[in-house]
Amino acid sequence: MSQQTYTSIPPTTDSNYWLLKSSDGKTSIFVPRDKELDRKLKVKFQAEVAARTSLKRKR
Repeated sequence: MSQQTYTSIPPTTDSNYWLLKSSDGKTSIFVPRDKELDRKLKVKFQAEVAARTSLKRKR
């Protein structure tokens, strides 16, 4: 299996990234298979949001 490169957090339909922890029929809990990659992608996303927000404030 080839390693996929992620640039953002994928939807929960990506079973290579997410692991179904539990499901009761109404609610499903997904956890990332690689917690370090998930943390890095979250930090990257937060930095992008902060950059967009600061640009809007400057205008």
